[in-house]
Amino acid sequence: MKKNIFLLIFLFIIKFCISLASSNKTDQQALLAFQNLVTSPSHLLVNNWTINTCFCSWFGVTCNSKRQRVVALALPSLQLQGTISPSLVNLSFLRELNLGNNFFCGEIPYGIGHLPRLRVVDIQNNQLQGSIPTSLFQHQTVRKISLAFNKLNGEMWKGSWYVPKHRDLNLRNNSLTGIIPPYVGNTTKLMNLDLSGNRINGSIPMEIGNITQLTELFLDDNELTGLIPATLFNISSLLKAALGINSLIGPLLLDEGIVVSNLKSLRQIPPELGKLSNLRELSFDSNDNLIGQIPEAIFNISSLEIIDFSFNNLSGRITTTTGLHLPNLKGLDLGVNELEGEIPLFITNASKLEILSLVENFLTGTIPTNLGNLLKLLSLFLHSNQLTNEPREHEL
Repeated sequence: MKKNIFLLIFLFIIKFCISLASSNKTDQQALLAFQNLVTSPSHLLVNNWTINTCFCSWFGVTCNSKRQRVVALALPSLQLQGTISPSLVNLSFLRELNLGNNFFCGEIPYGIGHLPRLRVVDIQNNQLQGSIPTSLFQHQTVRKISLAFNKLNGEMWKGSWYVPKHRDLNLRNNSLTGIIPPYVGNTTKLMNLDLSGNRINGSIPMEIGNITQLTELFLDDNELTGLIPATLFNISSLLKAALGINSLIGPLLLDEGIVVSNLKSLRQIPPELGKLSNLRELSFDSNDNLIGQIPEAIFNISSLEIIDFSFNNLSGRITTTTGLHLPNLKGLDLGVNELEGEIPLFITNASKLEILSLVENFLTGTIPTNLGNLLKLLSLFLHSNQLTNEPREHEL
């Protein structure tokens, strides 16, 4: 009886070792197939990735200690050229793929999104073309996808997004088309969303308000139209938002679909922006469509570092309410609008201000003398207004 038990254990160990050796061979073959399609000026992979050494010791390769399976392939900023081999989809234990800042061309292998343990895909700043594998938008473990600064095209995935652990999606500066689907609201763990510099059209879906942990949102330089959804301003965690260089127009709708009465025929900056008490950057530049006044609530967000409403059709006076305090403001650009009135004195309370641009408006009065107290001010642009040399009453 004991002999039979020992025999079974022995056979199991042999079978396990054979299986492990076979799996390790698969990883090695996958890496060698990848190497065959890649060149570099330094010949790094040719010289380092040799069959005479264990692939777990190869440059850029990380294996887990227990099974000796590849869990990370990190080869950023090495001037690598070539295409990404589909063989990488055989690295079934892969968690991180980082090939950023190289010269890879061709398409992203479709099967990348089927790697069951994948967490990070960083292939930004290459020359990749084609569409993004739809499976990446339905991956249950992926946390970060960075494909920025490539030549990717095709439509954004319009089907259901199921990425429950996704925290960072960066598709900046490609040629992606299509719409932002309402399913983006399913990415409830997302913290950073950057779709800027593409050709995405349609409206911003109201479901974006479901991303309650969002801290940075960049949708600028696209072809977006329609309403800025009120749900966006309920995301209290939002630190940076850039929606400029689009064609966002129309009234502001509240959650129930009710149009705010004083915005029925306007395309204004919604006062609800003042609710974003942690916002650091606010950019609506170069929309050319924003009209009406700048809500006073904007200047009460003490966390703001950048305010940019340049190149629009904003009118009215900049609020002159005293007591407003912008202790962290570094840049204020309201240039090329139709603003009237005097330069407000509260601006001089922004002790960290480095850039102030109010050019090409209809501002009157004089330049406040205490602008000279802004010791960190580097750039001041006030030309093409109606400013005079006459002192204000309180300056006499």
